[in-house]
Amino acid sequence: MNSTYFAELILPLNLEGTFTYHLTDSDLQQIKIGQRVAVPFGTQKLYTGIIHSIHQNKPELYKTKGIHAFLDDEPIVTPFQIQFWEWISSYYMCTLGDVFRNAFPSALKLESQTFVRLINSDYENLHELNDNEYLVFEALKLRQIISVEEAALIIDAKSAIPTLKLLIDRGIIQLDEKIQEKYTPKIDNYVRIHPDIKGNDQAFIQILDSLNRAQKQRESLLQLITLETQNQGKPLKVADFVKMGSTSAVIKSLAEKGAVEIYQFQTSRVDENETEKEEIHQLTLKQNEVLNQIKEEFATKNTVLLHGVTSSGKTEIYLKLMEQVIAKGNKVIYLLPEISVTTQIVHRIKKHFGEKVGVYHSKFNQNERVELWQKILKGDFDIIIGPRNVLFMPFDQVGLVIVDEEHESSYKQMDTKPFFQARDMAMVLGSMIKAKVLLGSATPSIESYFNARQGKYGYVELTERFGKIQLPEINLVDLKKAQREKEITHDISHILRDEIIEQLKEKKQVILFQNRRGYAPIMECNSCGNTPECPNCDVSLTYHKFSNQLKCHYCGYAQAKPNRCVSCGSIELNTKGLGTEQIEHQLQEIFPEARIRRMDVDAMRGKFAYEKLIEDFENKEVDILIGTQMITKGFDFGNVNFVGVIRADSLLNFPDFRAHEKAFQLLTQVSGRAGRRAEQGKVLIQSYQPEHQILQNVTTYNYHQTMKDIIYERKEFFYPPFTRLINLRFKHTNKERLDKTAAQLVQLLKPNFDNRCLLGPEAPSVGRINNQYITDVMIKILPNQSPIKVKELIKKQIERLHTIAAYRSVKIDIDVDPM
Repeated sequence: MNSTYFAELILPLNLEGTFTYHLTDSDLQQIKIGQRVAVPFGTQKLYTGIIHSIHQNKPELYKTKGIHAFLDDEPIVTPFQIQFWEWISSYYMCTLGDVFRNAFPSALKLESQTFVRLINSDYENLHELNDNEYLVFEALKLRQIISVEEAALIIDAKSAIPTLKLLIDRGIIQLDEKIQEKYTPKIDNYVRIHPDIKGNDQAFIQILDSLNRAQKQRESLLQLITLETQNQGKPLKVADFVKMGSTSAVIKSLAEKGAVEIYQFQTSRVDENETEKEEIHQLTLKQNEVLNQIKEEFATKNTVLLHGVTSSGKTEIYLKLMEQVIAKGNKVIYLLPEISVTTQIVHRIKKHFGEKVGVYHSKFNQNERVELWQKILKGDFDIIIGPRNVLFMPFDQVGLVIVDEEHESSYKQMDTKPFFQARDMAMVLGSMIKAKVLLGSATPSIESYFNARQGKYGYVELTERFGKIQLPEINLVDLKKAQREKEITHDISHILRDEIIEQLKEKKQVILFQNRRGYAPIMECNSCGNTPECPNCDVSLTYHKFSNQLKCHYCGYAQAKPNRCVSCGSIELNTKGLGTEQIEHQLQEIFPEARIRRMDVDAMRGKFAYEKLIEDFENKEVDILIGTQMITKGFDFGNVNFVGVIRADSLLNFPDFRAHEKAFQLLTQVSGRAGRRAEQGKVLIQSYQPEHQILQNVTTYNYHQTMKDIIYERKEFFYPPFTRLINLRFKHTNKERLDKTAAQLVQLLKPNFDNRCLLGPEAPSVGRINNQYITDVMIKILPNQSPIKVKELIKKQIERLHTIAAYRSVKIDIDVDPM
């Protein structure tokens, strides 16, 4: 009978399945599912793996390796998380390693390098060493330990392994696998009255006398005594004491004289600001009615869609539901599209639930992510708020998952595998852990609306704004007419200009929306029509006036603005198109006295840039805020009665089957920022096609008719919610090889799909990014087809394709449910 045990490990590699390692008796004493271990993989590498399972099935085809080291005493990943990762891997057609890489804080994944250590510095037969051996030996005598890469540099060779092997054979060196733990606890300096003088009156008087001539030191010491009394011995950071008027030099001098003691303490990087807790406001009759309807729907449905108009008080309903869930001993996950621009909501929730609220931030550094992970694992929080990646945290006892602004496209991960949709993932998570899921939006996505109307989800509507305030009045401005009648300055029509003047007179603040960042999307030569393009991508460079540069928004390439056309040498260069930076520039000309700020990716680079701008806007230090989609997400400003949309046309004419749905959502959401308090707000939307049906529907808030029209079109042309989509994206530096590979895979797939359901290969609107050519193949899965079987077929045909070496170098990304 085989008594040898083996462990299956998840490794952060883009390789299918788990990896088998044998276990010693000592390993069996400490091993637990979900622990981190360091294991060898390949010839030199060490990786961090997660224990997936333990068994006794010895692999027949290869020899197993052992575990190098256990990195945790207790599991850091829960069995449920492993089960969830497996579902993600299966549904989104990626490897478990891809999920592990994305789900796990990288500071908890160890870096490994192979090092060599000198063990015989008195080696006598130096004449036996060749030149390379001697160079490495001398280097080790100076430093004792060096990496394999450093050894290669010393001997100026591609690989140092042959030389190092000779030195190992001679007993001069040994391999030393040095693991570097990335996570480092945060240590802060604190200050307190020295324990030797505390309570010792005589010693204290002596110290005070010695400070007679050092007035600043004396004042700081007395201030510290007062603070310690007021704070009842609560620790005081040196940095905070300096902010109160002392200096680092004064504190250091006091420490040298034995008056104070500077000590170190490990503190949390995760924000734990204490704020006064507030009671949740009483709900209005309408809100109470909606809350009861949601609870009734939850009795029979796992998912409920709350369709509430902008400023209807959905957040208050969420707060009440959270309170009731927590009272039953359960926890809440609150998903937001992008945490950095929803500071106000986070602040409101923290005001009601205090330190029991954990916030995950996309701009957290790796150490902050680790600390939040560990706190959630210990069950320190009742509510976790965060964007899409928060779903990977190690939860326990979750009773409710709220997906706020569920229509938002930022819930879809598009840059790294797995390409998941957090809204859909939240519903799967809910069913796995038996938690209810509440989707909330003023403009629900077509998929959610359709599922609710079909009875798959519960559906609750909230049609009136909080306080019965009317929805803003929305009017359209015809830009063709304004230009014809010369009633426009730059890109600001005189109707829009006059409305802004009126608002500023009344000391009101204004929000303006333009869905493009930068100064101008295109710079063009007036003589020959040449447009500077990115050398790495098939896209024109965007002009940024502030930095006087042309930038690529796809790969980050930047160059100084040219003085002459590179094609014909002409100095007549003109900008075309419109970005937020240009609007800001135009507004400064038209309103020189106004305080104007910009909210877009370029202006919001710093970690707390959003928070600072929102604080300034709330404190009425900003008159006009111009921004991209960021300004549409969840802001609640009482002093904004007017919103302007500079140009709506780019939203309507985008080449995407979702363009009209997204345009309606975006324009309705941005309009909802106006008039959220006492009086009705106003909205002006500038467009060259004011007669467009989508714009007409926006002015009348006709959501149901818009969805009805779009659903009819989707059914006609086989698009979601009537089909499921899988996009295969091919990437390669050689266009000919790329095209051949894509065409070959289409040939392999063709017998299983009709012409309506297999589209492409076709290049996307930007056909080359970062010197890689791109082409797409779209597969539509009809209602009578099994998505599981279609996915198996795709995988099988890609494996067949990869049996030919020439096709293997082409990267194929599989995007299930693309946005």
